[in-house]
Amino acid sequence: MSEFLSARRLVAIAWSLFQVYTVAAGMFDLLIQLPLHVAFALTLAFLTPRAAGERVGWGSRGAALLSALMGVYFILENPRLVTRMPFVDEPRVLDMVVGCVFLALLLEASRRLVGAALTVLALVFVAYAFVGPWLPGFLSHGGTAFARFLDGQVLSTEGVFGIPTLVSATYIYLFILFGCFMSRVGLIQFFTDLALSLAGWSRGGAAKVAVISSGLFGTINGSAIANSVATGSFTIPLMKRAGYRPEFAAGVEATASMGGQLIPPVMGAAAFIMAETLGVSYATVAVSAAIPGVLYFFAVGVMVHLEAARLGLPFIPRSELPRLREVLAAHSHLLVGPAALVYLLVAGRTPLYAGLWAIIIGVAASFLRRRTRITLRVAVEALIETAQNALPVALACAAVGIVVGVVAVTGLGLKIASGIVALSGGHLLLTLLFTTVAALVLGTGLPTSATYIITSVMAAPALLKLGLPPLVAHMFVFYFGILADLTPPTAISTYATSAIAGADVWRTQWTAMLLALSGFLIPFSFAYDPSMLLVQATPLGVIGRTAAATLGILMLGAGIVGYLWAPTRLLERFALLVGSLLLIFPGLWGDLLGVLAFVGVCAAQRLRRTGSPSAPRALSEP
Repeated sequence: MSEFLSARRLVAIAWSLFQVYTVAAGMFDLLIQLPLHVAFALTLAFLTPRAAGERVGWGSRGAALLSALMGVYFILENPRLVTRMPFVDEPRVLDMVVGCVFLALLLEASRRLVGAALTVLALVFVAYAFVGPWLPGFLSHGGTAFARFLDGQVLSTEGVFGIPTLVSATYIYLFILFGCFMSRVGLIQFFTDLALSLAGWSRGGAAKVAVISSGLFGTINGSAIANSVATGSFTIPLMKRAGYRPEFAAGVEATASMGGQLIPPVMGAAAFIMAETLGVSYATVAVSAAIPGVLYFFAVGVMVHLEAARLGLPFIPRSELPRLREVLAAHSHLLVGPAALVYLLVAGRTPLYAGLWAIIIGVAASFLRRRTRITLRVAVEALIETAQNALPVALACAAVGIVVGVVAVTGLGLKIASGIVALSGGHLLLTLLFTTVAALVLGTGLPTSATYIITSVMAAPALLKLGLPPLVAHMFVFYFGILADLTPPTAISTYATSAIAGADVWRTQWTAMLLALSGFLIPFSFAYDPSMLLVQATPLGVIGRTAAATLGILMLGAGIVGYLWAPTRLLERFALLVGSLLLIFPGLWGDLLGVLAFVGVCAAQRLRRTGSPSAPRALSEP
């Protein structure tokens, strides 16, 4: 009973109830709503043990209490804070003390729960705000006074309480809550059984189950780690039993789980931030992401199919698989909640309205079957799980707000954007490559949302200068913010999947990168031809570009695996890889040459009756 009523669990429940209340009844003033959101996150962070079984020390408890008092201060002082003129009226001494303590608590909590990389990055930008006058070249700026710095960071909505925290306190938290409730009613098991019945019988069916179930789960949960653990605990042993190597099984699950952030309607936290930053509806972002997201999963599915064919893996007998009719009869009512969410978003309702009603409808639908009903205890556990899942996102959004605030005050974003354009000589391909490198480097050790926020203010403006539509530029950095989490050495989800599979982490990361290679090329494709994002597009253009990219992805997978209809020879493999690039990158002549390369390889393999080279190197071998 003491564990059930522990301080950590009570804070988690209170945080979730506060968020639900403000969604249903309306938000408080932003300088109450956002400080309270961060204060809840800080309090919960210091009450959360650093390792399983570890006790929370008195120092952490004191920090938790101090974090709660920070929220109380903003409630009590709100009438004064909202009527003062930021950057004109000097902060009081107590304001400055609270600001310093708040920032210190935030940085320490981020270090514990998110990682040292984000904390170090935030501290570097804090230092940059003050040492600007002594820096050379384009890094130089006029500097800022300490009082003005605190004013912008914690006493206004320009820094810590900026757009990232606003999105975390509204859309992100609510959609995490939606995902947790849907998981608790059995939607994960339904998706897994559905994937088994649909694809389990086919070649490479065990791995396709991982791809499909992770993609379906990703529609309601934008967390790669949660996806990896929830679906991977079933799909990885299934793949190993089917004959896949442990590294390949772990890589497939990590790649598919990461792709869940690309699949509408929920996607990842960064998608909500993108919609708010661009000033467009979330439905616009979700619809634009649909085709590239499906192509990403098609690419992974193609590679697992070809790998199974190359290895000659056996089929799973249909007698061992659940029947589609029985699966739908038992669990189809669980789709009512996600269906309501999609309908409301497409109908033009706000994400908050859609998310709240999707939860209500989904919970109501759970009562149609006895075994899926939401009891009071299950609801409480879902509230606690939501708070724990939202915790790192809330901390990352608040901490990265420090960076965004400094960039805005110093003008660093525009300077870097101008520098990228100058360095690339105004060439789009070079600018895209520089932006890619920046996103992948910044993403080393940073959460996806933090990577997107930073690159959107520092690198995306360079793409805008070259004429890319805003949605295309931001979707480009959004993709690489996600894919950065699949690149060594901080491919976070691969650590979870390799542990489940008993696989070598490095080999798993290498395999995951190869499986996601198409994902690295898709953003370049829609940067050159935005029709894939339904931007500046005609129906014929969308169909043509999607068809070309689909064939290119198939050829790329065959070239990497070394198998199409049969094992490929060296020249065939080269033709497949070159042809895939010609198709993925838009252009009429490139598309024609790519199609000819595909037809040529197919004809050569059909004519070749006997003899083949030795089997290509396994994907998990670097």
